[in-house]
Amino acid sequence: MLCSNHTMVMSPSAGVAPRHTPHTMSHELLRAAATGDKALLEQVLGLSCDSGGKLEAGISRRCLKGVTSEGNTALHTAAGRGYTELVRIMCGVDASLIRARNNLRNTPLISASRAGHVDVVCYLIDRALDPATAAAVLEAGASGDEESVLRARNAEGATAMHEAIRNGHEAVMEKLVSADGGLAAVVDGKGFSPLYLAAALGRTDMVAVLIGGSPPDDGVKSPAYYVGPHGQTALHAAVLVSEEMTKSLWCWEPTLAKKVDNSGNTALHHAASAGKIGAVKLLLQKDSSLAYIPDVDGLFPAHTAAKMGKIDVIELLMETCPNSDELLDNRGRNVLHCAIEHRKEKVVQHMCRNPRFGRMVNARDGAGNTPLHLAVKHGCDGMAMLLTQDVKVNLSVMNNDGATPLDVAINELDHGYTYPMNPEVLIAQCLVWCGAHRSPRRRDEYLDKRAGAGGSERELRKYTNLTQNRAIGSVLIATVTFAAPFTVPGAAADAAERPAFRAFVLCNALAFMCSTVATCLLMYAGLTTVHPRYRSRYHVWSSNLLHVGVLLVIATFAFGVHLTLSPPGAAGVPVGNLNAAVCAMACVSVVFAHPGTTWWPVVLARPIWARLGLKGLLGVLLGPRPIPCQKLLLSRTPWLNLFKMLATLLILALILVTFLWDVAYLRSPATHHHCLSSTLLLQSQCQVYSFPT
Repeated sequence: MLCSNHTMVMSPSAGVAPRHTPHTMSHELLRAAATGDKALLEQVLGLSCDSGGKLEAGISRRCLKGVTSEGNTALHTAAGRGYTELVRIMCGVDASLIRARNNLRNTPLISASRAGHVDVVCYLIDRALDPATAAAVLEAGASGDEESVLRARNAEGATAMHEAIRNGHEAVMEKLVSADGGLAAVVDGKGFSPLYLAAALGRTDMVAVLIGGSPPDDGVKSPAYYVGPHGQTALHAAVLVSEEMTKSLWCWEPTLAKKVDNSGNTALHHAASAGKIGAVKLLLQKDSSLAYIPDVDGLFPAHTAAKMGKIDVIELLMETCPNSDELLDNRGRNVLHCAIEHRKEKVVQHMCRNPRFGRMVNARDGAGNTPLHLAVKHGCDGMAMLLTQDVKVNLSVMNNDGATPLDVAINELDHGYTYPMNPEVLIAQCLVWCGAHRSPRRRDEYLDKRAGAGGSERELRKYTNLTQNRAIGSVLIATVTFAAPFTVPGAAADAAERPAFRAFVLCNALAFMCSTVATCLLMYAGLTTVHPRYRSRYHVWSSNLLHVGVLLVIATFAFGVHLTLSPPGAAGVPVGNLNAAVCAMACVSVVFAHPGTTWWPVVLARPIWARLGLKGLLGVLLGPRPIPCQKLLLSRTPWLNLFKMLATLLILALILVTFLWDVAYLRSPATHHHCLSSTLLLQSQCQVYSFPT
């Protein structure tokens, strides 16, 4: 006898078995089920002539009760591999195997559905509905109140239909629906109904089958047909996948549109958040009141669209529901507040330029903050500039704490040593230059917050870090400029009269002196024995000197390349395209070498021009506006920026003028005569000192 005497009967009502069980299946039976060898199976079960006669029915059934280490019977193995004929033979020997479960609580029907074997599924369905099978199950000792074979669920709570949908087997799913329409209302352990699962996977064909196979419309559908995890419905998933699917579900059950999940989100919230403009348009066409359903945080679909930066959805919601700008969340914030809080600059830009959103720009939330307050608080310099350049925005509105946007900006400032292009610095400068005011309160209230800023541990760490970084640059510049005089480009005697040579020597000398002095200042700034006030001053001075030194090195390099490419003996050949390219690159390098100096006027130009015009732009360059906080905020930065900007402009002009002047010098007749005389003199000297051969 080929069967093992050790058997294990899997009760369908048993709990979840251990992950691994003793292997009790005959190796010949396993090989037959795994390879589809019908002859071997018949031989093992004693059904063939070669077996020497049939085995007793009880012995054959005990053979089929053997399991693998995963708890699979031979029927599980054959069904999962699509061997229909073997499945017929096994079920003919023991029909109760149709209820057998492996360690993961999978039945043979679930295994066949997962693999997509339609023929096996059809046979197992027919067998499960056969009254003879029910009698065989009762004979095997199963309880009569157990769930049906078609609705059996595995350890994850999934039925055969769930597995068919999850693995994309539409034909199997159709067979299951036609056999038992109630399967569509069975929810798995994670809360997924078959319809929700099909919608989430984007299977429009499966959704159509499930909708068509549902019970006739006799009122509101049972939630079990469309429920999903966290209280969602199939429509919540469909709006993110397909407009066609969304329309089908709406027509099947219109009430789904107003169903909310555990967070209060409708399907419109999901569509608006994902920017599915087609689904949003469809839902609003069916029922525009959906735009007025908030979630548990009071967020309407317009708020979710703003949080995700979906401008087209916001526009559609505003067209359909013109008063969407009046909708507030639980914190009293409108759509513009949400866009700023989540740093959606394009949304803010669109709203500031569209008069339709004009009522939002000065709206206050529950804490009294306007959109400008939030932009300043979150350090969103781009959005703060956009709001500031809108003349409808009031720059001096106070919140519930009595703070104006300028108060918030000053509180957010680092009152120690900082970079002029930092967002909080740009925002504060922009508000000051545009005429924003502070709240009417005593200024000494802010002194405690700034007390000791110059000598704090954080500032001392700044000085140490700045000293290390700047010292590297200053020493590098000093090294390069020190070596430049010993490698003068061209013949010094012939180039001495050229403007480019004079500019080369002058810029190199100035760069060397600036870097050397900056290095000495940085040495003192890095000493912990020096008082922090003097360390701060030395850093400021060294910063200015290094700024000028870098620009002078760029100019020196440009002049040196120009002298090399246009030697005086070139018979007045004009500067070619290569020299012009060198000049252009030098100018660009000078402009972009220090963005903190050259870029901030460009950043502030638009809001200042919008509010103050040309006079305001000139005021930025000439000095601070007469505003009470100028000593607090702008006592040093504008003047330092003005010095650096003037140095940048002067060196830029020096490069351009020197290049043009040197070209004119090379083209002049006097230069040609001088070059010819120098050449003849050099030839005569060579003849005088030549040795006879």
